[in-house]
Amino acid sequence: MSTAFLFPGQGSQAVGMLDACLVEDASRRAELERAEAVLDLPLRRLMTAGPPAELDRTEIAQPALLTLGVLQARHLLHLGVAPRCLLGHSLGHITALVAAGAVELETALRLVALHARLLVEAMPPEGGAMVAVLGVERERIYAVCRSMRSHGVVGVACHNAPGQTVISGARSAVEAAADALDAEGALTNQLNIPLGAHSDLLRPVVPYFESVVAEVAIRDPHTTVLDSVTARPLAGAEDVRRSLVEQLTAPILFEEGVSAARQMGIRRFVECGPGDVLTRCVRRQAPGAEVLTFREAEGTRRAASARPEIAWPA
Repeated sequence: MSTAFLFPGQGSQAVGMLDACLVEDASRRAELERAEAVLDLPLRRLMTAGPPAELDRTEIAQPALLTLGVLQARHLLHLGVAPRCLLGHSLGHITALVAAGAVELETALRLVALHARLLVEAMPPEGGAMVAVLGVERERIYAVCRSMRSHGVVGVACHNAPGQTVISGARSAVEAAADALDAEGALTNQLNIPLGAHSDLLRPVVPYFESVVAEVAIRDPHTTVLDSVTARPLAGAEDVRRSLVEQLTAPILFEEGVSAARQMGIRRFVECGPGDVLTRCVRRQAPGAEVLTFREAEGTRRAASARPEIAWPA
């Protein structure tokens, strides 16, 4: 059975998300310590004990999620779970690139630290917001966002699953769009992300981020990575650079990425992250697939290893 690893973005962080198996393993512990040294942050303490308000800060949450996702993916590889493709959501796209060998962890951590700072600095004085929208056709959501631009920047940021879209932008514009969609019968829910990610609010920082990306070492991925903004496999290092820059302002096509993975023959999806944010999206879209969180996959693999007669296909 072919497997895909999924990597979530900001908003999925939670105190207690650092699994004990990652600290007990000497190689994973050494990687965690290197990440802490690169960032000069106590990631282990923050992921284990918080406090939540500190972990939720964009400058902390993003590198913490990147580090956790990479450690979990490498732990599963060590246990013999080999993915055929990788798919990240938002920040998780960078995590997927590290897992695919396209970007070194230390380089990715520096990129994510810069990415987080630019996100925060690009927000207007009122702040940004992101709202999940359910129960309304995608085309209607685009139309409502266009009609609300007199309130400020607002647009579609993510296609998460059938019937589930996220809008993003300046807080007042997002709230106006959400109110209009509520009036049309939509279900809306403001996300725990105080940013207008994947919106035109980020346009002013694109040239600087692009200049930084142009200078960092990037290799061709050794495992297929589905681009978060095109849902197509990344062709090589230059394609990776393009995707890193484009995802600042382009919508994340996670739903289309899952469809592309299914067309590749993927039948098992494993989320490398703190919980089940992406597995719930996949279950909505692909009810026949096997969908596991990291903890479920890790426990299943350990149980299989204890019984040699049971094989775990990659």
